[in-house]
Amino acid sequence: MRKLWQRGKFHLSALMLLVPLPFLPNYFSPKPIFAPPEIRRDLTAGAFPLRLVTYDESPHRGGNGERMKEYRIHLRPADIDKVRGVFLRVGKPRNLRAAGALGFGNPYEREAEVAVPAEPAGTEELWVTVEDWSGQVHQASTPLAGFLGGK
Repeated sequence: MRKLWQRGKFHLSALMLLVPLPFLPNYFSPKPIFAPPEIRRDLTAGAFPLRLVTYDESPHRGGNGERMKEYRIHLRPADIDKVRGVFLRVGKPRNLRAAGALGFGNPYEREAEVAVPAEPAGTEELWVTVEDWSGQVHQASTPLAGFLGGK
């Protein structure tokens, strides 16, 4: 009986290692398993077409008490080496020093957290500022209404 139990433990251990195998591709996928729907907008800032993506959820409170919203910026692979920085801001920036939140992270999918108004009037615009390596600045805007998330 003891020999049968030892053999059974071995097979049971092997089975416990094999059970999670079908779930591994989802585990290593960069896409979240339980994510809210996304809102996407395509823009062109100068010669750089890009896509802005955010989750359809309400803005959260930042550390300083402001309402913050996270946006992801997708550039074309051909443009990644040409772009020095991508900035997001609600309202038109006066100059490059006030361009807004710098997109950081993976060059293919940069992230930026933008301060949004507590009581949006519906006329605000989200401005994208792209700076290339030659120092040229390209800008584009999209209405913030409908792109803020949270129903």
